[in-house]
Amino acid sequence: MRRFIVTAVLAFFILAMLAPPGFAQAPAPKVTITGLFDQITSAGRNFYDGDSTRTSDREWYARTRFRPDFEFAVGRVKAVLGLEIDLMYGQAGPNDGGFPGNTSGTNSGCKVNTNGCYDLNGDVGGMIEIKWIYTEFPLTGKDSLLPFIPVETMARAGGQPFGRLANYKIVYANGDFAGVSAVTKFTPNITTNLAYVILEDQLAGANRGIGAAKITRGEDYAVIVSPEITPFKGLDLKPLFSWFHADGVTASGARHHVVDRRFAGGANTTTNSAAALGGGAAAGDPTYHEDRYTVGLDARWRSGPFGFDPTFYYQWGQRDHRAFKPDGSVAKVEADMSSWIVDLIGSFSTGPLLVEARAVYSPGNKARDNLTKSVRYFQQLDEDGGYWSSWAALLANGGIDYFNGQLLTNQGRHIGYDRYGRAGLGVRATYSITPALAVYTWVSPTWTAEKVDTDTGAAPGTGASAVSRTTLDAQSWLEGDSRYIGTEVDLGLTWRFAPNIAFDLQGAYLFAGDALGTAEVLNGVHTRREPKDSYMLAARVRLAF
Repeated sequence: MRRFIVTAVLAFFILAMLAPPGFAQAPAPKVTITGLFDQITSAGRNFYDGDSTRTSDREWYARTRFRPDFEFAVGRVKAVLGLEIDLMYGQAGPNDGGFPGNTSGTNSGCKVNTNGCYDLNGDVGGMIEIKWIYTEFPLTGKDSLLPFIPVETMARAGGQPFGRLANYKIVYANGDFAGVSAVTKFTPNITTNLAYVILEDQLAGANRGIGAAKITRGEDYAVIVSPEITPFKGLDLKPLFSWFHADGVTASGARHHVVDRRFAGGANTTTNSAAALGGGAAAGDPTYHEDRYTVGLDARWRSGPFGFDPTFYYQWGQRDHRAFKPDGSVAKVEADMSSWIVDLIGSFSTGPLLVEARAVYSPGNKARDNLTKSVRYFQQLDEDGGYWSSWAALLANGGIDYFNGQLLTNQGRHIGYDRYGRAGLGVRATYSITPALAVYTWVSPTWTAEKVDTDTGAAPGTGASAVSRTTLDAQSWLEGDSRYIGTEVDLGLTWRFAPNIAFDLQGAYLFAGDALGTAEVLNGVHTRREPKDSYMLAARVRLAF
């Protein structure tokens, strides 16, 4: 009997070892939907066309934004699909927009950045934007793709938000991108963020040919390395190293469009035009390269009622241009890039009152500088209109009608004004009358680092590809006249009158500075025009779910 029992036990263990491994029961799949509905209306005057000297531009419009995020999760693995619809009330062009012209900014006369116009009977189609489409999964650590690496890394692949990959404060990278990222937690106080950002890609066969004859936009990408270190409670440090590479013309949000008469192809050719980057094909010549490096530190400090958020970045690199030489011939010229930015926020809270102050300085180029050889203004990877957000509604993004904040100076997308850099102050006070009702005011005076040449034209700041100043005649780009952009004052309130729903009301008034002046040629005479003040009133009802 004993021999039989021993034999049976040995047989059991052998069979158990030979059996396929079993897994614990898989967690149940879960689907979560979060997002918001915005109903927005705003009215304003004298900022929509980017020209403060002409006061005839005015409007009052309304629109809807629907922004749902669908999360499909199984345990620690999840996939996210983020959608967005922006729809203006009423028809504003020859038709109601929508498909096939459903790309933001090309929607048959509808409000900039909307997908279409909801007209009578509402037959508007093809207007859903894909904002996020990514998978998040454990790359290293327990139950991961690479379990033999002991530290935990969560990776994302696909279209995803920048979030905190590069910075805490919106200065260098904001918005969304396609690519891969990885967040590794070494200790509770040390984390690393890595990202490979694909701006433009090159498919097989597209690189055949020579120079501009290639049917390609080249390989444009960026690498971000940004650790997060917490030496002690209350202090967070976030160093940054980023390398951005572009071939020929690149995504407009990553390169500031600035006019220089020395670029080949005409007086109003910009830094990101095909003419300035090799000519020929619409994408320019992919053998014209840019390599831009950014290093620095973003930080947060909290101690009782006090807070301090300093940011400093230094940037350098080279960019190729196709430019006119002094003898009139055209040649490939390399521009040296070197710039920096310092951005500081201090705060103090006591009871229901929060007071904050902000300062920024970043150098720029003088009016007569040769931009084909020297670039001194700071350039972000992507701001998505978010720089200086909630510190000015007309000079940046007020947060309520976020489609209007880029039209006058475009400084929410490109930090500086045209080539001239930026110097700015901001004071913000928020008083919470009750937990559900808060009132606030902002005051934001803004200058440029170098004087603006007002013997130039002004162009609409309708997005990342817009230019702020254009060549007018031979008097343009000779010398600067003023640094003062203006002072903006904003008043607003937020009332959370029901669960998950809030009403926002905001008014903004810009006392225009001399730097917003322009010139034009009237009957052959060079004529200067003085800037006029601007204003906007916006309201929003937001349902969050």
